Amino acid sequence: MKQQLSQLLFLGLLAAQALSVQYQLDVVTGSRKYDDTDGSFVAKVKGSKGEVTFGVLDDPSKNDFQLGATDNFAAESDIDIGKVNCVEIEAESDDAWMVDYITVTAGSEKTYVYNTEGSYLSSDTSEGKDKMSFCKQGDATYVLAITTKDENHAGTDNIHARLTISSTKSRKGNTTTGILDNKGKDDFIRGATDTFTLPNLKNIGKAGCIFITAAQDDAWLFDEIKVTRGKSSRTFKNEDSTWLSSDLSEGKDELEICV
Repeated sequence: MKQQLSQLLFLGLLAAQALSVQYQLDVVTGSRKYDDTDGSFVAKVKGSKGEVTFGVLDDPSKNDFQLGATDNFAAESDIDIGKVNCVEIEAESDDAWMVDYITVTAGSEKTYVYNTEGSYLSSDTSEGKDKMSFCKQGDATYVLAITTKDENHAGTDNIHARLTISSTKSRKGNTTTGILDNKGKDDFIRGATDTFTLPNLKNIGKAGCIFITAAQDDAWLFDEIKVTRGKSSRTFKNEDSTWLSSDLSEGKDELEICV
């Protein structure tokens, strides 16, 4: 009898392990000065069928949330939470942190969510927000080909640009990227074209306008931005050669171009 009970318990344990779902968060910290943190933050992933809690995000083997770094965290759930909708992070301390973007992995499925508003997380609401939700915008993948002007000083090492793409039809709305940055690559060199592939954005149909913002002051002059989704593409030219910079004595901190 005892042997049969042990076997049943063992089989039950195997069944529970087989039914459990593994989730992983890959969190990228911003690369600007002060984007890093030594603070404490808790996270949960919300899906179409439930949620999974990660608790405090902490890898005891390393110093988490350094500038430009990617930190990995795992959690296990006894339920499948379905399609990933949002990652919610709450600050438990006032050392502000800038999340760039997050990848959620469940099995072979990856979901990308972006810090579209560029806000800091902090329990001190004079520094940032004490809780933020980073949500999936859709299932469309956009490719941006951005060409920097071929003239003196046009390139930049520190611009922290984000792009909002608006539809030609107002009812289809818009979709917004995170910071445009290819990790490990020197983007926005004079005369060069940089390509950014951005999954899980909203399908807005045909792009009618782009709205680009600059959060840093190393002025940048781009020539054109080509927006591609599937077989649809549209090129937006910087015809007035407007410089972008958070320093308004050097250029504009935001620019809208429509075609």
